[in-house]
Amino acid sequence: MRPTSPGAALPPTRCAGAAPPPTRSGRGLLRLLFLPLAALLLMLGACSSGVPADEPDGAAENATGQSGGEQSGETGTADDDASAQDEGTQEQGFPRTVDVPAGDDRPATEVTIPAEPQRVTALTYETAALVAELGAGEKLVMAPAEAANPVLSNQPDVMADVEHHIASESAVDAEAVIASDPDLVVFNDRHGMEEGVGRVLTEAGIPVLVLPNTFSSVSEMLTNIDLVGTALGMEQEAADLATTLSDGLVDASDEDGPSVLVLSNQAGRPFVTAGGAFPLEVVRLAGGRDASADLGMVRSGPISAEQVLAADPDRILLVDMNGSGETIFADLLNNPAVAALPAVAEHEPFLVEGKYVQALGFTSTVEGRDQIATWLDQ
Repeated sequence: MRPTSPGAALPPTRCAGAAPPPTRSGRGLLRLLFLPLAALLLMLGACSSGVPADEPDGAAENATGQSGGEQSGETGTADDDASAQDEGTQEQGFPRTVDVPAGDDRPATEVTIPAEPQRVTALTYETAALVAELGAGEKLVMAPAEAANPVLSNQPDVMADVEHHIASESAVDAEAVIASDPDLVVFNDRHGMEEGVGRVLTEAGIPVLVLPNTFSSVSEMLTNIDLVGTALGMEQEAADLATTLSDGLVDASDEDGPSVLVLSNQAGRPFVTAGGAFPLEVVRLAGGRDASADLGMVRSGPISAEQVLAADPDRILLVDMNGSGETIFADLLNNPAVAALPAVAEHEPFLVEGKYVQALGFTSTVEGRDQIATWLDQ
């Protein structure tokens, strides 16, 4: 069955004859020279604690290659540029401390940002998308390659123009991040990223903002918007985005609503979406119930025809994460027993692009929620 688809202190003075402050390239070199020492300290800390470092959990991702860009030429003297930036920084309220609340089994913490960020590295899809959604996409110097995928991104062209791309979230190279010379690194912790690369970057003196959750609900999304907006000095833009989402993601949850099995196309085969995932939040807001919960599933992973039959959902939602449409789902949906389920035979599966239900879609999820609500009412 073929599925259907939609659409302050003053700046310090410098004494005569004093050495000039390090340039951007100088800072990058110092950080690179620091990296072996930071790595050594990290290994010594791990040995003394007896706790092994976290390893990536191997989540399937489709990534593209790395691209680069050149800095545009600058006019004026270095002192003039530094003075202008210092004045703008003070007007925006920098330096500032961002208070990060506790969440996801992590304690509350704080991050000090000395100046308004101009070179931002976002190590996860959602954080890269959020920086762009706030209107600061031109400040991104590193982001995941898949953030430029048009089925996932609201601003694929902006993401494609980022200087450096990360091939995979699960294999971030701290040395490459330091070489990109960021003045702020932001991510939501996955694959042990905070204890790995995050710790090395912090030891190198780079401000690192680790968000307290994984964007699995509207509440978590709003928390993260506020934190990133504060870190960037874009509080008004963050408030406007939060209002758009709060008003648009209407809660029409229904405990007796139809059960919905959410499938995505990853690693060349169908995956079930389970546990804490934003697509399930969108389904709930639209009036549906998570069918994977009836199977006792707590995290996303491959799904078989037998499991689909055991779930016996009222509806099936297909999430296209890579632009291949319904192709990867075809064998599963054409299984005779699956094809005979009312969810397939009577209510054709509904196909949506990832940005309409994944947190990285932000404003697109409002449209996605409305589309799903209409589909469930049919």
